[in-house]
Amino acid sequence: MRSIGILLLGFLLLAFESPFLHEASVSHYAPDLALCVVLYVGLTTGLASGMGVALLLGLLKDGFALSSPVGLHMEIAAVAFLVSFRLSRRLALRGPGPLMLIAMFFSMGASLLELLLSLVFDRTFGHGAGGPTVILVSMIPQALATAPFAPLVFWLLDKLDALTTRKGGDSVYLG
Repeated sequence: MRSIGILLLGFLLLAFESPFLHEASVSHYAPDLALCVVLYVGLTTGLASGMGVALLLGLLKDGFALSSPVGLHMEIAAVAFLVSFRLSRRLALRGPGPLMLIAMFFSMGASLLELLLSLVFDRTFGHGAGGPTVILVSMIPQALATAPFAPLVFWLLDKLDALTTRKGGDSVYLG
């Protein structure tokens, strides 16, 4: 039930974000809300179920990002999940500041991984107006745009967790 709720909330975030970004023509500087959800899953979920949720969220993001190769965001979500899962035993997020820093760090890492995977697997990458320059130029602004949304996404997912699984005040995010 928890995983389905997380997937539905991730889908809703992507569905609401996508039309607004297309209308404003700022998709390269958009916050990566799916990455914030993957970070939450990595910090709060077990390995098997968390990897499944991360892969499905990446697949959903692939569906919304029509210009990228299928599977690119799935791979990025899987790597982000594994890194955040490994860090979950060492990280104690005690407010919005550290959470925003972690989201910025992961957003920049996801951009670099997107660049690397696109260079390796996409034959048309780098031809025309897009390419490595677009990803490198938008990496910092996207990380800065993602950071303020991380506490909000964590808060929403924490409330969802309280409804579906937890009975007490064992919150992962104390904001």
